[in-house]
Order: sequence, then C-alpha cells, then structure tokens
Amino acid sequence: MITRSILLFLLVVALSVSRAAAEPGVSDTEIVIGGSNSFSGPLAYTGEQITKFGVDLYLRVVNDAGGIHGRKVRTIYYDDGYRPQDSVANTKKLVEQDGVFAIIIPQGSPPVVATLEYLEEHKVPMLFPYQSSPVTRARRYVFQGMTLSDRSSRMMIDYLAGTRKYKKFAALYQDDEYGKSFLAAFEKDLGRFGLKLTAAESVKRGVTDVSAQIAKLHAARPEVTFLVLVPGPAAQALRERQKIGWTDTLMVSTGPLTDEKYLALATDAANGVEGLSLWPDPATSDLPGVKLYRAYMVKYFPKNEPNRYSLAGYFAGMLFTEAAMRAGRNLTRESLITALESIKGFESGILPPLTIGRDHETQKQGFWVRVEKGRFTPLTDWLKSE
Repeated sequence: MITRSILLFLLVVALSVSRAAAEPGVSDTEIVIGGSNSFSGPLAYTGEQITKFGVDLYLRVVNDAGGIHGRKVRTIYYDDGYRPQDSVANTKKLVEQDGVFAIIIPQGSPPVVATLEYLEEHKVPMLFPYQSSPVTRARRYVFQGMTLSDRSSRMMIDYLAGTRKYKKFAALYQDDEYGKSFLAAFEKDLGRFGLKLTAAESVKRGVTDVSAQIAKLHAARPEVTFLVLVPGPAAQALRERQKIGWTDTLMVSTGPLTDEKYLALATDAANGVEGLSLWPDPATSDLPGVKLYRAYMVKYFPKNEPNRYSLAGYFAGMLFTEAAMRAGRNLTRESLITALESIKGFESGILPPLTIGRDHETQKQGFWVRVEKGRFTPLTDWLKSE
C-alpha cells in the first residue's frame, strides 16, 4: 500500500521535474524578455525609444488585452552605453540570473556582434537587433531587425549611381563593425558600376572632432559623401562642412542616422542631407498601423513624441507577439523560431507585407528621403534590395 508520505514525496519529485523542464522565462502567468541597450552614451535616445517607448508600448497594449495566451509579458533592460564588453556582461546576466526567454532589440553592431557567440551557444533567440552588420544573417537563433548594410548599400548605390548617375563617392565612417560593414558593401556595389570610392576617412568610436577628416574629403572633391556615423560626429561633420563652405557634395546618411531627431543636432547644416529611410514618417503617415501607433502613444506615453526609433521598437513588439501567439500555449524557444519562420505576407499596416525567409531578415526595403526644413521629404516609393 502506498502511504501518504510516499504520495507526497512523488508529488514533490514530479513538481521538481516539471519545474526543471520548464522553458526559461516562461511561467503559467508570465513571459520574461529583455536586452542590453544604450541608455547612456551616444545612442542613449535611440535605446530608450526602441525599448521603453517602442517594445514596451506595444506590450502595454498586449498585456491590457489579456496578454499572450493568458501570459503577461515583462521586460528587463540593462544599459551598456554602446560598449561591447558591457553588452556581453549584461547579456550573461539576463540569461543566467534573470532567466529571460529571449533577447529583444539590442542596439549597435559592435555590442550585438560581441554577444552572438554566447547566445548561440546557449540557444537563446536574439530578436530583431537594431544594427546593420551582415554577420547576423542566416543564424538559427537570430532574427534581424533593421535592413542590413549590404542590402542598404545595394539600394543606395543603385539609386545614386544608377538612377541619378553620380560617379564620385566618398565615405566618412566609424572605425568598427558598423562602419566597416557599410564600407565593404559600398566598395562591392560601386564595383558593379565600374566605380570605386574616391576617398574614405575613418573616425574612432567616441571621437566627435572630425574637422581633419572633412578637410581631406573636401580635397578629394566627391559628388556624394556617405556619413556612416553615430549622431554626435555626424552633426559635427555637417557643421564643419557648412563652416568651410563645401556645397558641391551630396551628404548621405546611413542606417539609423537617417532620422530627423539626430540630423537636427546639426541644425540648418542638415538641410539637403539625403538617405535611405527604413520607416514611414511616424508623425504624419496615414498608414493604418502608424495611425494606431500614434493613438497608443497618446494613450500610454502622451509626453513622448512619435519617432522612427520608437516605431521600430513597437514593430519588434508586434512581431514577437505575432510569433508567440502562433507558437501556442506550449511556448518554447524552438516553437518561437518555428513560428517566426512561418510568417508569410504579414500585414502590419506599417511596412510592406513581410515574409521571413531562410536569411531570418525582417526588413529588406527602404525609400529615399531628403531633409527639407527639418523634416524628411520622400523622393521615391519603396526600393527593393533583391
């Protein structure tokens, strides 16, 4: 006969086994996700917007509607100040101490690339990193967020060298994974038109004085000058260019720098800057998904102005929710990956219909814009990188 004490013992063992087998970051009532991001340093504004006013904005809506299959989503973020070593430490803390289910929208090529090996080793999904290095492409546990540098480069060079017939190009780039990935892509894509970079000047991460580099680029007389920088040195470059009266080059911003907030740091020196925008205008677009985003912003964060970074984070929250809903009540990291890979022709009301292929990229298009009186004016429809 089985005694009461034996039954209690077996129950305790069963519960222990159940807990041991449970997916990290997933309980009966909660899903915990998080990330390392910049809440200080040169990308502090971006980090705050894509997480606390982007991802968390969408998740506030989801949680108020009952959550994902009855589970509320909770986020944990740590500041890395755009320092790769801090990003690694934060990521390990999130995985090993906080037990997050997934990492969402970490920012910056150097910090993101520094954590790739660790997350893959521990089979933790990295969802929609806000960076541009192609190193993240086609990795099982990574679903890239913004358009990668080689895709962006192809659209930019096809438009500038192909459609607009420019022939002399130069670049002012950050001397790290972010800058070098764009530089390599520009050189490859210019080669398709029989062209080369006329000049290229690098800037060390953290440096803002770029007057010497601008003087050298000016002497090379390029028709187009790419800015592959973070906001501080980019604004300095535009002001320096204005100071020396260098008007016969088209300044083109890349990646997340293509935003009114950051280009406004250069005040009127930013007028005429062009670039590839990855997101519709968050303040004026009539797209249904963007209008809904603005309505939620007014409801939950009325003092925060709509912006492209927050919209990018909001979209990341939307994609995570879509995949977690498709994965069902039995949510695991593997079922989330399967669900993301099943997304075909997804209508967000924000971007063109989205299909996630083997490359695990979620954004492959952009459209050309020019700064006029502090706002971007679209010059093209959506361009394709295929």
